[in-house]
Amino acid sequence: MARILSLGGCGFIGSYITRSLLDAGHKVTAVDNFSKYGFVEHDFYKNRNFKLITKDVRNIYPKEFRDYDVVLCFAALIGGIKYFHKIPYQIARDNTEILNSAIDNTLSSSPSATFYYFSSSMVFERVQKPVTEQDARNQLVPITNYGMQKLFGEFITVGAHDEYGLNYVVVRPFNAVGSGELPHVNSNGKLEFGMAHVIPDFVYKAMIKQNPFEILGDGKQVRTFTHAKDIADAVTLMINKDIRNEDFNVCGNNTISMDELAKKVWRTVNKRLRFPAVKHVEAPKDDVRFRVGKSEKAMRVINWKPKYDLDYIIKDTYGFVKANFKKKKKEPK
Repeated sequence: MARILSLGGCGFIGSYITRSLLDAGHKVTAVDNFSKYGFVEHDFYKNRNFKLITKDVRNIYPKEFRDYDVVLCFAALIGGIKYFHKIPYQIARDNTEILNSAIDNTLSSSPSATFYYFSSSMVFERVQKPVTEQDARNQLVPITNYGMQKLFGEFITVGAHDEYGLNYVVVRPFNAVGSGELPHVNSNGKLEFGMAHVIPDFVYKAMIKQNPFEILGDGKQVRTFTHAKDIADAVTLMINKDIRNEDFNVCGNNTISMDELAKKVWRTVNKRLRFPAVKHVEAPKDDVRFRVGKSEKAMRVINWKPKYDLDYIIKDTYGFVKANFKKKKKEPK
């Protein structure tokens, strides 16, 4: 049984991993300020091996990091492509502050713990081939502040290892998806497409039968999608095997262009309706054309393989959005 501190452990990816770790018999303390969706009532809150601290990670005292075997750092500002471009400075500033605070407190209070930094496939924004772990250090720098901050976060984490002996694992999820994410509603109650990730956006557009169906850019952008359950399985294996001082791409087997994804989502939501005309909306100038990863290292080192295909991912996301989005819209501003 490992004692695990999970920073942002009630967020989208964090909640899947927290649940998986509890199922594996570990003890988990989650720290979360619920900044994205507000308080979420997860099923694992009553688990006797779980503890919740409602607080911003940057406000945690060093003593609250004591006596942990593993520290997981999910906490970050994250969203869709328009979100990245709307608050570039805030993303770079806040995400770096969160990471620095987490590493400093780990080093001071649990120096033997293994620190997991959750990076992103966005570090590979300018790579035009399926990427391996080696490509993170042998590529042109990312274009967006989000991608650059995530890559810089990897350098910070490895630097803490080189200078202070921090044990670390860098995890790069590729487009984590599944139930738990909703389309984005701004403070005025207006739905903003492109602020959340693409599959929840496409699901909702299909639900309202948007016609013409709006796609950012020309629709030829290619992505690899990974269900959060697969990411949780991979991280649980890493912890169970006591992996240290490694980095891993964690990728599903679901690579598709955005125009084909739109059609696939539509067929899932509206089985008997023909896919409508498409309206190509101008994408941000730095929209990434190609982001496809390889996970051979995870398969070799921890014997992990993804289980969930794109059909399952879309159905799972659709079920969650259908069940939760109306309730979300009715909440007070």
